[in-house]
Amino acid sequence: MAKQTKPARPPLVALPDLGRVPPQAIDMEEAVLGAIMLEKEAVIAILDILKPESFYKDAHRKIFKAISDLSAREFPVDLYTVTEELKAHNELDSVGGPLYLTQLTSKVVSAANVDYHARIVAQKYIQREL
Repeated sequence: MAKQTKPARPPLVALPDLGRVPPQAIDMEEAVLGAIMLEKEAVIAILDILKPESFYKDAHRKIFKAISDLSAREFPVDLYTVTEELKAHNELDSVGGPLYLTQLTSKVVSAANVDYHARIVAQKYIQREL
């Protein structure tokens, strides 16, 4: 009976550290922004929790800033007003255009948990800052 040999394992190669992805929750960011544009009470629930820099994705920071600015001026916040606010500041294309804003709202099942989602986004921001 021939002796069975184990297949040779390739040598381990050390890979350079390419860096880690900073803590983030893009899906939660999308859920928060979509909920805000669909449900006016959602804005009230999260304005004390988040600020534009809480968002990891640059487009989301810009969208949230537009939402915050509208709210500060006591303007209604919805898909149309956010689109117009971004357009007025020449930011609409840089966030992905009207299609991206529409996609954010279409991903939202319910705005009921927006404060929970916002707290997750805030937690990820704090972790990035450490």
